[in-house]
Amino acid sequence: MKTVLSFILASCLFFCLCPAAFAEGESNDTLADWNIRIAVPENAVAVLHGSEYYLYAQQEGSIPYVMLRTYRADDAAAFFDEFTAYMRRQYPDLKITAEAHSVTLGEKNCLETDYSYQVSGYDVRDRRIVIIADGTAYLFTSKEIDELGMTVGSMLDDVVANCQFVSDSRAEQDLGLSDGYLYCDGNGIPEYWLDFSRIVDDNLVLHCWFQSGDAVFRESCYVLDLSSAEAADDGMRFRQIRSLQDGDAAGLPENLTIRFYLDGAVMIAEQTQYVMVPVGAAAGPGEKQSHFRPTEDGPYQPEELEIWARFYYFRSTGRFLPETEIIALPDGTYTIILYEAARSDGNGQAESVRYTVDAYGEGKNNRTGESVSLMR
Repeated sequence: MKTVLSFILASCLFFCLCPAAFAEGESNDTLADWNIRIAVPENAVAVLHGSEYYLYAQQEGSIPYVMLRTYRADDAAAFFDEFTAYMRRQYPDLKITAEAHSVTLGEKNCLETDYSYQVSGYDVRDRRIVIIADGTAYLFTSKEIDELGMTVGSMLDDVVANCQFVSDSRAEQDLGLSDGYLYCDGNGIPEYWLDFSRIVDDNLVLHCWFQSGDAVFRESCYVLDLSSAEAADDGMRFRQIRSLQDGDAAGLPENLTIRFYLDGAVMIAEQTQYVMVPVGAAAGPGEKQSHFRPTEDGPYQPEELEIWARFYYFRSTGRFLPETEIIALPDGTYTIILYEAARSDGNGQAESVRYTVDAYGEGKNNRTGESVSLMR
C-alpha cells in the first residue's frame, strides 16, 4: 500500500517542496499571492507544495486530496479544452466521465469536468472545477480511489463554495507564481528566469542569458524534466535538462537543485546559490531594482521608464547599455537615452539608442522610427 501511494503521489505532483501552511486563525488559509482565502475543512491537513495548495483528507502527502492551482485564462470552456488535451498526454487511458458543465457552488458560477484513469492498477476519480476571476483560472481538483476507501466526501464542493477572493488586486498587479521567479546580477541584468507561464509537457522552462565574447547577451531556454526530478531535503533535484532549441544543455551544469518558497526560490548550481524573486517584484528600500516586468499598468515615474527601457533594449538586442539619461519634454513625453561609453584605449565603439515614450512606455525608436512598447 505504501508503495502504491508513493507512486500515485509522485505521478501527481508538479513540485514536492518545503511544506508550509498559511493559517489565519484556526480554520482559514490566506494565499495572498493568489488573492484567495480557503476555509480549511475540519481534520484536513493544508500544505503548500510549490505552486500547488493541497488539502489532504486522510494521510498527508497522498490521495485522497483536494488541490488548488492557478493559471492565466479568461475563458473557462477554452481553458478546459486545452487542459483536457494536456490530460490525454499524461494519461493515455483517460476517460471523460463528465463533459464540461456549469455548476453553482456558494453562489459562484463554475465549470466542471470529470476524468478517470488508472494508476498502478487502481481507478482514480479526478474532478476538476474552475472559476475565472480577474484573468486567472482557479482550478480546484479532487483525486480519489473508491476501491481503497480513499475519498474526500463533499470536501471539493465545500472548499469551492466557501472560498473567498481577498480583493481585486490581481486585476491591478501582474504578480504571482504564474509568472515564475527571476535572478538578476548586481547590475540588475537578468541571468535566470524560471518561467511558470510556459510549462512544456508538464516540465518547467528555465531562461538563461549568457554573455559571449563579443559582449552580447544571448538567451537560451531549457526544459527541466520533472518526471526524473528527485525530492530531497535541500529541494528538487533536476537530473535531466534539455535545450528547447537543439537538445543541448551546454552552459548549464548537469544537475540543478531548486528550493521553492511562496515568495521566491533558491537555485543551486555547482554549489553556487542564486536567490530568485517573483517576476514583477520590486526591490526593497535602498536596494537595486530587480524586477523584470512592470508591477502596475502605469503611468510610470521617469526612473521606472529608464529601467524598463534598459530591459527592453536588452531583450531586443542582447546588449546591456549601462548608462541612461532621461529628458522630460513639454508635451508630457520623455526621451530616454541609453548608451555605453567608448573604451579609453580606443578599442570598441560606443553604442547608444534613444526612445521617446509617454508615461505608459509607449512610443518610438528615434533613430529607426519603429514603435516601441517598453512594458511588453
